[in-house]
Amino acid sequence: MSKKRGTKLIKKNLLCDIVIQKHWYLLTLVIAILSVISYLYLDLPLYEFLYPYRGTPAFYPIDLLTDLGKSTWYIIISLILFVIWRNKNPKRSDMALLVLSTTIVSGILVNIPKVIFGRARPQLLADENLYGFFWFKLDVLYRSFPSGHATTAMAVWLAFALLFPRYRNWLIAIGILIALSRVILTQHYLSDILVGGWLGMMTTLILYHIIYPKGSTGGN
Repeated sequence: MSKKRGTKLIKKNLLCDIVIQKHWYLLTLVIAILSVISYLYLDLPLYEFLYPYRGTPAFYPIDLLTDLGKSTWYIIISLILFVIWRNKNPKRSDMALLVLSTTIVSGILVNIPKVIFGRARPQLLADENLYGFFWFKLDVLYRSFPSGHATTAMAVWLAFALLFPRYRNWLIAIGILIALSRVILTQHYLSDILVGGWLGMMTTLILYHIIYPKGSTGGN
């Protein structure tokens, strides 16, 4: 890789350092404000608008898309690649490690607020007319906030975007679409995916900063 190209890649990935070191609190503040607005004014109207379309053929592609928010395959594949590349190709090994670590760490972190906030899932609104936060609930039906799928989607696909900056816009867009699929399928409220997506992004940015302290992966 040429020096000029390497410099270009470093500049592209400086987003990581900028967000962590200078503007992470602004991102957090914006997401917090949007989440409160969503909870108060958007979550229920969106759910009520989309609920009648549940299970219709038009939503079948969304069902396939939402499966990309499951962490299992990301963990399995990245772990296998990490083991294969660990001694043979350190650069690729680090890439696999980033995906593996972001998936696992974000998956662990998201379960903490899920239990603390105890937000009723949309299913409980349909079945029992329950809406809101019930605090410190272990029942999975009260783990809507934040969305685990959105956390995984934004963590993993932002990692891909940082590893392959040439395609970063497309890769981030895929993560956003996966997160939005949870709202479209009425599995989560909009505020759930906003906070879940934020958590996934911040996890990835921090881990990227640790694994690649100089900012460049050498990917393209």
